[in-house]
Amino acid sequence: MIHIQIHVSGIVQGVGFRPFVHRLAKTHHLMGVCFNSGEGVEIHVEGSETSVHAFLSNLQTQAPALAQIQKITATEGPVQAYSSFEIIESQTGSHETLIAADIAPCEDCVRELLDPQDRRYRYPFINCTNCGPRYTIIQDIPYDRKNTTMSAFSLCPDCEKEYTDITNRRYHAQPNACKCCGPQLEYIGNSTLNDPLKNAIQDLKQGKIVAIKGIGGIHLACDARDPQAIRRLRQRKHRETKPLAIMVKDLETAKEFVRLDPIEEKILNSPERPIILCAKHDPQACQDLSHTKELGIFLPYSPLHILLLQECTALVMTSANLHDLPVLIDNEEAKEQLKDIADSFLLHDRPIENRCDDSLMRIVNQAPYFIRRSRGYVPLPLTTQEDVSGILAVGAHQKGSFALGKDHQAFLSPYIGNMENLETFAHYHKALKTMERLFSITPSLVACDLHPDYTATQYAQSLNLPLVPIQHHHAHMASCMEDNQLHEPCFGIIWDGTGWGEDQTIWGSEFLIGDLNSYQRCGSILPIPLLGGEKAIHEIARIALAMSWQTDKEIALLEDSTQENLKKIGRHASVFSSGMGRLLDGFYSLITKKTHQTYEGQAPVALEAMAKPVAKRYPTAYQTKNKIRYFDWTPMVKACLEDTDPQEYKAQKIHNTLIQMAIEQTCALNPDHLPVILSGGCFQNQILLKGIISGLKKHGYRVYWHRRVSCTDEGIALGQLAIAQKRM
Repeated sequence: MIHIQIHVSGIVQGVGFRPFVHRLAKTHHLMGVCFNSGEGVEIHVEGSETSVHAFLSNLQTQAPALAQIQKITATEGPVQAYSSFEIIESQTGSHETLIAADIAPCEDCVRELLDPQDRRYRYPFINCTNCGPRYTIIQDIPYDRKNTTMSAFSLCPDCEKEYTDITNRRYHAQPNACKCCGPQLEYIGNSTLNDPLKNAIQDLKQGKIVAIKGIGGIHLACDARDPQAIRRLRQRKHRETKPLAIMVKDLETAKEFVRLDPIEEKILNSPERPIILCAKHDPQACQDLSHTKELGIFLPYSPLHILLLQECTALVMTSANLHDLPVLIDNEEAKEQLKDIADSFLLHDRPIENRCDDSLMRIVNQAPYFIRRSRGYVPLPLTTQEDVSGILAVGAHQKGSFALGKDHQAFLSPYIGNMENLETFAHYHKALKTMERLFSITPSLVACDLHPDYTATQYAQSLNLPLVPIQHHHAHMASCMEDNQLHEPCFGIIWDGTGWGEDQTIWGSEFLIGDLNSYQRCGSILPIPLLGGEKAIHEIARIALAMSWQTDKEIALLEDSTQENLKKIGRHASVFSSGMGRLLDGFYSLITKKTHQTYEGQAPVALEAMAKPVAKRYPTAYQTKNKIRYFDWTPMVKACLEDTDPQEYKAQKIHNTLIQMAIEQTCALNPDHLPVILSGGCFQNQILLKGIISGLKKHGYRVYWHRRVSCTDEGIALGQLAIAQKRM
C-alpha cells in the first residue's frame, strides 16, 4: 500500500476533470480525495503500487477531451488509510490554474435538448461537464458554482442528484440547472404567445429585429433571408456598409450561402464555433449582407441559439451596441440603449460576468487566420519562448487589446474594440483587472506604443511602473515572430494604416530588419500628403487628389472651389503618411470616383472585393534617401489614370503592382534571405497576403504569417510583450 499526492496543472477546472479522476480511482480500486485548488487539481490516492502507477499513467492518457494538462507532479507520502474516494470541498489559495473558454453544447446535451421525453427538453441553458459557459460566468478561482454567476440559482433535488452521482456526466458540473431551478428567459415585445422563445421566433419570422442575450453578450438578430429586415437593421444601427455575419442551423444550411472546404466545415463545427469568412457561391450574391466575395458564417454555440435556429434557419447576428461602444451585456442597459433599434427583446436572468464577442477568422493554407480572437479561445494562454512573468503589454488604439505575462504564457484579452471612448476603456480596464485577479498576475513592467495620444499609452504612463515604449511596426513584426516561435533575425513586411514612427511621422508600409530586441527601417513608400489631417481618412478623395497632383494628371473628384482650397492646403501640407491603408484608400477613390468611406478600411476591402483576375501590373520605381529605399508610387498613379481598362481590372493591377513591389523590395533589402514576416492590418487582404507568400517562396524565401493571433492591431500586444521581455 502506497500513498501518492498528485498535483495537476493546466485547464483542469470546469472540464469534468475531478469526476474523471473519481471514476478512474474507482476503476483502479484506489482510495483518497480530490479537490480544486488555486493551482489546479490536487489528488491523494492510496492503493497497491501497481494500481497507483496505472492510475498515474491513465491520468495523462485518458483525460477529458476539453482538459489541457500542462504538468503532473507526484510525491509519495505516509499512508492515511482512506476508506473511500471522494471529491471534497475546494481549497482557496494562490491563483495558478487556467480557465476553460466557453464551449458549444456537446452532442449529448443537444440530443436531450431536442428530445420531448427528456426533462430538459427545450431548456435553453442545458449544459454538462463537457460543455457550456465557462469564462463568461466565472468570478473567481477555484471554478466552483459559488464563484460563478450561477451562484444565485440553487440546485433542485433532481439536479442535486445528478451533481452528486459519479455515474452521471453532470457530476460536479458547476453550471448545472434545469427549468425548475435555473435561469429563465424573458420576452419584451408585442407578441402574445405564452412562451418567450415562441414570441421571439414569431417576431423574427415577421421580419422584426430582436435583441437576443447569448453567452458573452447580446446580439441584434433578424431573418437573414429578409432583405427588408436587414435594411431596417442597417438603418437603425447606422451600419450601412459593414458586412454582417449570419448564424445558420447546420452545415447544410451554410452551403446554401457559401462554399465550404473540409477544414472550414471542421472548424465551423468545432466546440469553439468561430465566425469564418467563407467564399460565396456567387461573389455578387447576398449583397445586403456583404459587399465582398465572402460571407461570415457560424453555427449556433448556445442551447438558446439551437432552439431559435430550429425554426429560423439563418439569422443575421450582429453585436448589440451603439456606434463604437462595447457589446451590451446588461438587461436594463440593453432595454434602454436598444429601444430605437430592436422591436423586441429575448433576454435571460443569468448575468454575464465577462463580456466576450464572437471570434472571427479565415482559413489560410489550411489553418485558422484570426481577424478577431475572442469567444471560444479566450482566456486560454499562448505559449511564449521566454519567461514573460510580470509584463503587461497594453496594445495600441485601434482594436484595443492587452497581454499579461506569467511564466512562459501570454494571457490575451478578449476582443475590445477601438479605444475611442470611456465605455470602451471601462471594458478594457475591467477585463484587465479580471485577468490579473483570476491568474494572480501583478504587473511589474508595462510596454506601450510610442504614440503619445493613445489611450492605452496614457494608461500605461499612469501606472507608475517601469515603462517600455515600443514602435508600432516593430511590435507588429515581433507579434508575428512570437506567434511563430522565431528567435532569429528576421525581415519584416509590415503594412497597415497608421503607426507612429521614430521620426514623429505616420508610418505604415514598412520594411524592417531586426529581432525581438531592436530593428532597422530599411524600406517604405514615399509619404502621401493627408490634406486636412485625419479628415482625409474619411474623405478619401483628398488622398486621391494629393496623389494625382504628384503627377501631370488633373482629375476632378470634388467641387472646383473645394479642390482649389485643397490645392492651397497641399502646398503647405504638414501631415504625411506612408501607410499602405492610405495608399489603397487613394487608389480606390481614383478608379471609382468615390469620395468618402464610412469606416477606416472600407475602401481597401472594397478594392479587394472588386478585383477581377488579370496578370498585368503598373510600373514600379524606387528612391533611396538616408539609407531607406522608398517605393515611388507616382509612376503607378500616372499609369492607373491613363489606363482605359474597366475598374475591376485596374483594382487587380493595383494589387499585382504592390505584390511585385514587396518582392522587389525584399530581394533588394534582404539579400541574406532572412525569414520574412508578414504582419499589419493590410494583410487581412487575401490577394496581397497570398500573392506575396507565393511570390517570395518562388524566390527561395521562408515566409511566416500569423496563426495564433490577429495580424491587426489586436495582435500587437503579443509583440510588445516579447520585445519588453528582451529589453528588461
